[in-house]
Amino acid sequence: MRPILPALLATLALPAAAETQIRAVTLSTAGLALIEAEGVLDADGLDLTIRRADIDDFLKSLRLSDPAGGMPMLPLPGPGAVDDLFAGLPFAPGDLGDLRALLDAMTGAPVTAERRGTTLQGAVMGTRAVPCTVEGQSGCLALALRDADGRLRQIALDDATEIAFDDAADRDALGRGLEALRQDSRAQSLDLRLSSTEDAPRDITLGWLQPAPVWKTAWRAEDGADGLALTGWAVIENTTRQDWDQVSLTLATGAVQSLQAQLYDRVQPPRALAAPEAAAPMARSMMFEEAMDVAPVQMDDGESFSRFTLAAPVTLAAGEMLSLPFLRETLEEARLTLHRGGSGAVHPEIAIEIENPLPLRLPAGIATLYEAGRGHAGDAMIPELAPGARERVTFARDTAMRIDEDLVETQSLRAARLVDGVLVVEDRIERRSTYHIDGAPEADRVLTLLHPRASGWEVTTGGGTPEFDATRFDIAVPAGETVSQEVVESRLTARRITLTELDADALGDWSDRVPDPALSELLAEMQALRAQERETRRGIERLRAQEAELIADQERLVGLIVQLGDDSPATRDRRARVDAIEDEISDTRTARAAAEARRDALASDLRTLIRNAG
Repeated sequence: MRPILPALLATLALPAAAETQIRAVTLSTAGLALIEAEGVLDADGLDLTIRRADIDDFLKSLRLSDPAGGMPMLPLPGPGAVDDLFAGLPFAPGDLGDLRALLDAMTGAPVTAERRGTTLQGAVMGTRAVPCTVEGQSGCLALALRDADGRLRQIALDDATEIAFDDAADRDALGRGLEALRQDSRAQSLDLRLSSTEDAPRDITLGWLQPAPVWKTAWRAEDGADGLALTGWAVIENTTRQDWDQVSLTLATGAVQSLQAQLYDRVQPPRALAAPEAAAPMARSMMFEEAMDVAPVQMDDGESFSRFTLAAPVTLAAGEMLSLPFLRETLEEARLTLHRGGSGAVHPEIAIEIENPLPLRLPAGIATLYEAGRGHAGDAMIPELAPGARERVTFARDTAMRIDEDLVETQSLRAARLVDGVLVVEDRIERRSTYHIDGAPEADRVLTLLHPRASGWEVTTGGGTPEFDATRFDIAVPAGETVSQEVVESRLTARRITLTELDADALGDWSDRVPDPALSELLAEMQALRAQERETRRGIERLRAQEAELIADQERLVGLIVQLGDDSPATRDRRARVDAIEDEISDTRTARAAAEARRDALASDLRTLIRNAG
């Protein structure tokens, strides 16, 4: 039986065609491989095998250089080939695994059914459940048929029943459906055949992208007499499904954007319903790219990538991995004993300072450091470095040294002024960080201190070198000694204080603190007014309390007089006292009104003084 996918494309079995040979591969840290291949294209075409998972990247990126200038054609089995096939068959894909569902779907089809010597022929009318003849058995079925004489017959459906479709078209439909499912279950790759309008045999070149594991870098840093020897080893894997035989290999690193295309799977956008009308003919066009650029033969750098093309070709079987050195540079003395201020670390870090001397990016990767006479000194991660970029990477801690930090913060008034009745105060905040460094007992050290830079703060201690996020101090630490390094930072802050909200004590405090004598005198005057106002308020409260006591005493006497109801001398004295209290209440109210007026006048004077002063 012929394969279903070529059948779905309505093509005939093709003769054997040439296959492509990979000549160059570029592996990218973007997770893509650029494949450059060549082959012979003639009347039989050129075979390509592409993984199903890679077909979108293949379709978005295929480039072709044909010296004959012919129009290339690349037929593909459609992504919905199985669905399209079953759309024209009387049964669904799931029916092929369920005999009852298949027979029900093939209602009307002529069949021959045979069971234990009994043979029936007729058109399928469907299946139905029937009582089982064996005790305990369930799920028994029978097939109903209509024979040539119009009689309705049925035959049990069980393991002893054989059924054959009599119509060749039905048998062909079943065969095509089964073959489609077989091919679909095995479709991990697509076999393509590139052809052209030109038949003459000629060499062509092709290039395309496909997903690939990110190639990785492992650095070896060896401390030697001439400096730090940095060697990069590339770890690569051949996932192209073809063996590499003397392939030119390029390793690319950078921040190239890679988008996931959707060119193979069907995309059905929503559409509005329109009235039926005659469809207009559709014009078809195809555009092909120019010949692919020649693979690079040396290191080069672009705006978003760097490439390293290996001088020697690489041979690597499909599915195998390879590790090989691809870059070596000797850097100047780069070892540091490093402490990052504010980190809380007790021991400084042992680090290497790497500056990229090349005019292209250094790829990121893990670095293993070796020291002369000591062997393995630690591991570190090196980030990707642009040309001229500098990075410090840590691989160990120097436990022979100890660092303790002290932090003291003080605040002092620097200036004060009045603006629109508001006291604007400028403070100088000073922060002193003291690093107490205990040197290593066996050798002198130079400690590189990175004191963090905070926004708005100025480092006033000299001798430091400003960096992006820190100020660097290089401190000589003799063996066995303790050295202290003080770093002073300062910043100015401004506060706005509403004077009308300050009491006399606060005004007096500010009068003593402000450096301007005139402003100090003014604040003292405001303090005096606020103090008088405070005493006046207290007097008002005393008068209000006195008035309440007099009213309560008066009400007590009136109640007693009413309760006794006589005209005794004591009662007459009580009446006289009630009248006297009334006079005292009136005097108290008069005094309170005067005090409130005095209070209001003092508040008005204070507001006027503040307003005129600002």
